[in-house]
Amino acid sequence: MAKAPNYTEAQRDTMVSKYVAVACEPEAVRDAMVKELAAEMQKTERSIRAKLSRENVYVAKTPVAKDGQPAVNKATLAGLLSISAGVNLTSAEKLTKVDLKNLINVIESLRDEISSLEIED
Repeated sequence: MAKAPNYTEAQRDTMVSKYVAVACEPEAVRDAMVKELAAEMQKTERSIRAKLSRENVYVAKTPVAKDGQPAVNKATLAGLLSISAGVNLTSAEKLTKVDLKNLINVIESLRDEISSLEIED
């Protein structure tokens, strides 16, 4: 026996069209639309997100680190460190995220100090 679908075609069409209308908006607006759709269709927000994901229209929230900044992986930080230092640091990914961030900050602050010095002839 076939399982009855959770959403009718009309519900799916309505859900997709309303969400696509705000897909380029900030996260808060997209989240409000998910809440509105959940209330309108008497489903959970998780169910709405899952259906929108299956329809390939859901825009995932941007991952945020514990410090409130956008999450960055170690490979990206290692690449930034190599760029900041101006050398290829092949084993930089073995450092912790904290160490990578600290080294990038030190290099950037040193670069700022050096550029602010006036060179006299």
